[in-house]
Amino acid sequence: MNVSEYIVKYLEDKGIEQAYVIVGGAALWICKALSAAEKFHYTFMNHEQAVVMAADGYARVSGKPGLAFVTNGPALTNTITGMAQAYTDSSPVILITGNSNSAHVHYELDHPIRQYGTQDVKTGPLMEPVTKKHWLLDDPAKTAEVIVDAYHTASTGRPGPVCIEIPINIQGASCPCAYPPEEAFGAETIPADTVQAVLERLMKAERPLVLAGQGIRLSGSTELFHRFIERLDLPVVNSRMGIDTIESDSPYFVGRCGTHGSRPSHFALETCDELLILGSHLAPNTTGYNVEVFSNQSHKTLVECDPAELVKYGVPIDVTIEGDLYDFLSQAVEKLEKENIKADHGYWCDCCRDWKKRYPIMHEEYFRTDVINPYHLLHTVTTLAGENDIVAADTGSSCSLTAQTWQVKKGQRVFISGGLSAMGFWATAIGHAQANGTKSRTICFTGDGSLQMNIQEFATLVKYQVPLKLFVLSNDGYEFIRMSQGGYNIKPPFGADIEKGVPIPELGRIAEAYGLKFVHLEDPAEMEETIRSVLDSEGPVICEVKVQTGLDIQPRIRSIANPDGTFRMPAYSNLYPYLDEEVLKEELEKAYWK
Repeated sequence: MNVSEYIVKYLEDKGIEQAYVIVGGAALWICKALSAAEKFHYTFMNHEQAVVMAADGYARVSGKPGLAFVTNGPALTNTITGMAQAYTDSSPVILITGNSNSAHVHYELDHPIRQYGTQDVKTGPLMEPVTKKHWLLDDPAKTAEVIVDAYHTASTGRPGPVCIEIPINIQGASCPCAYPPEEAFGAETIPADTVQAVLERLMKAERPLVLAGQGIRLSGSTELFHRFIERLDLPVVNSRMGIDTIESDSPYFVGRCGTHGSRPSHFALETCDELLILGSHLAPNTTGYNVEVFSNQSHKTLVECDPAELVKYGVPIDVTIEGDLYDFLSQAVEKLEKENIKADHGYWCDCCRDWKKRYPIMHEEYFRTDVINPYHLLHTVTTLAGENDIVAADTGSSCSLTAQTWQVKKGQRVFISGGLSAMGFWATAIGHAQANGTKSRTICFTGDGSLQMNIQEFATLVKYQVPLKLFVLSNDGYEFIRMSQGGYNIKPPFGADIEKGVPIPELGRIAEAYGLKFVHLEDPAEMEETIRSVLDSEGPVICEVKVQTGLDIQPRIRSIANPDGTFRMPAYSNLYPYLDEEVLKEELEKAYWK
């Protein structure tokens, strides 16, 4: 085998069935090896950013690394947004890119020149900030070493994307490597006494709480997590990325916290006495921007596999445990079940449930509008969605609305545009849908602005009949930006409206040009019937929903303007619209009434 054939065979043998590709001249031998592969299904896309995003989506649903193949130069630079998205959201993507002759690559790297040959760019410096690791494979004898390292680096520990750059003269060179044996990659086991100490603190606490992040899913620990919280009678607050770690109707689910969170979750975080943080890196959209006072009354324990995340900017952590969440939870659950240990935090759990009941996200006025309210739309779709459906939300208002409103059912997976929050994230749902196949439906929400960032992939939906139900919130521009600018008295909004110059074309005509099934919805009375029809349709469907503009997403963290033009942040427990101070005080005091 040559180098390209060796790499393709290795990835096939790892059980990966899907690859996302845009071909190019500097990847000729890679393309030849891919064309001869027997097990891969290929999706050829129209922009390299979408190639990586789709590979990312495939990885998140399948649990296997997503594969992206592109050429060099502008193709490589186009992948950076997708790679940054996978990097911030801890998604295992393997990007393989061609390049010029290795002599030219080294000449360019070794000299302070901008470029040697046409389409050449210095790949390593571009990839370093957005990957776990980058390799320049310039020696055929290192092929096995590189591909094995790349696969395991992407998929173990804290997952993330990697990039292998292969010069064209190396791609077709004979590969002298034997087929690699499997190597053991894994984290050290967390000491049993460390786990025991956490259990003791949780059982002794009067108001223990779990902040559940995406790491629970990434570590494959969801089922263990449920057994853990049931044994210890623990209420759970989700970060936005941890949205699908627990069903919304669970008696232990309190709410989702952060900049666009829920009052119950913030009440709980501000009154708990023991906070166990699992799989969340405590981003500002979780903690709020006054990070130094985040849940400062609680004793905090953080379990984290990434040593770089053990020290949190501004947030004092009392106990840090470096290790794999699966290891931590499996040890904890084994001990709890073997010794039949059960905790009872009845009053505290009842208090959290009472907050959840009395401070819902949905309000009656959302249902009594002549124009469709976006909250009403999300409520209708989540009501009609079934168990095991996959849901994705693009950035902006689509992301915040989904994070607040979506009612997670058993077996559902929910993905939002997380750390990078890139417009055009909807293309990731192509990978979601292809990994999901016909097992259940794949639903995605995007805005009429974000949609344009990857509009070319409408052709991909048609060509491969990707069964994606894409709901487009049509609000004549960038609703989230309008809301943000309005908060800082930028009126009228700048660069956020169709009528002020934002070029958003008529969606129905675009869908028709691509040959996509298109549905337009603007009457609230027709919403349930229309959405049910869209969800039950075969193949890809674009459903444009004309929603009201001037949306005020709430509750949310919002700064307060001082008379001198500066801003101050209210208490984390007091989301906008602000509660009366006496009401807030009374709510928080309820946690201590036992």
